[in-house]
Amino acid sequence: MRFKPNYWYIFLSFAIETTSGDSHTLKNIRLILILFLAIALPGAMFAQNNYKMTVVGKHDDEVLGVFVNEDDSKVATCSLDESIKIWSIPQKKEIKTMTGHLGSVNNLSFSGNDKLLASGSNDYTVRIWDVSTGEQKKVLRGHTDQVIGVYFSQDDNSTFVASTSFDKTVKLWDIELGTEVKTLRAHTEPTNNVAYSYDGKYLASCSDDKAIYIWSTDITTKEPIKMLLGHEAPVLTVLFNFDSSKLVSSDQDGTVKVWSMPSGQLERTIKAHTELVQDVSFAEDNKTIVTASLDGKVKLWDSDSGKKLMEFDAGVEIWSVDLISDASVIILGCADGTVRFLTKS
Repeated sequence: MRFKPNYWYIFLSFAIETTSGDSHTLKNIRLILILFLAIALPGAMFAQNNYKMTVVGKHDDEVLGVFVNEDDSKVATCSLDESIKIWSIPQKKEIKTMTGHLGSVNNLSFSGNDKLLASGSNDYTVRIWDVSTGEQKKVLRGHTDQVIGVYFSQDDNSTFVASTSFDKTVKLWDIELGTEVKTLRAHTEPTNNVAYSYDGKYLASCSDDKAIYIWSTDITTKEPIKMLLGHEAPVLTVLFNFDSSKLVSSDQDGTVKVWSMPSGQLERTIKAHTELVQDVSFAEDNKTIVTASLDGKVKLWDSDSGKKLMEFDAGVEIWSVDLISDASVIILGCADGTVRFLTKS
């Protein structure tokens, strides 16, 4: 239940007028109002004001992917407009635009050393870019349908890139050689996203088949280690936290699940949003999760307890989200083409 501010003004004015001269009653009314706000609007009064939203720039079409680099200085975005943009986080401005894909760019990932960027596209390719120059360094071909997810290995050498596709496969690529290392097959429907564990041991993939598979990064192993079941809708994204102890996943119904790794045990289910959740991310504390949705809401969660820490109504459909290490800046990729920063005050 939410009251608009003008309703509160009318109610309070009426209460004061009808109890004028009775200081004891006025004091009680104030206490009742404070208690009502605390109960009826948990977090709503301060959460929106804790973060200030700024539109820092715009693509020519919907923004599908957002990825913050390791030192929190840059964020990359990609779009239906077939372009990739890199933005300065401290300066809140665009640094460069990279083009070359011949279709929508669906996702992207910085390398562990922040020197390279990988992107996946409807043109069936994975492309590798030099972050400093914007030069396209490699075009990786092998998928037979749209490439939906990409993720760099997060070691300093950043030798490998994983990708997922509507062709139902997960592929691992050696970017130095520009060759496919292995193809992983288990999903029975299009694969939506992929993530490397930060300890370098595992890959996680998710699919329209509602399953999550955990794979070994060992190049000789092609069978999944585990299958995680529990989602009741297509699973749209997966992501490890920085110490590789948790995996978070989200689905088309707006549900988020937290899994203990490497056991694969389900820790928690959160009904996070009323529309699909395409993207999630962890803060550096390894437990704070940010989620965003086509319902226009951005939320922070404590993955240990499932408690909602913050909610912000951006007023626009959101496809993608990431945040800097301490969660003081949250970056949104929006359906209206805008890139928006939420900055904690």
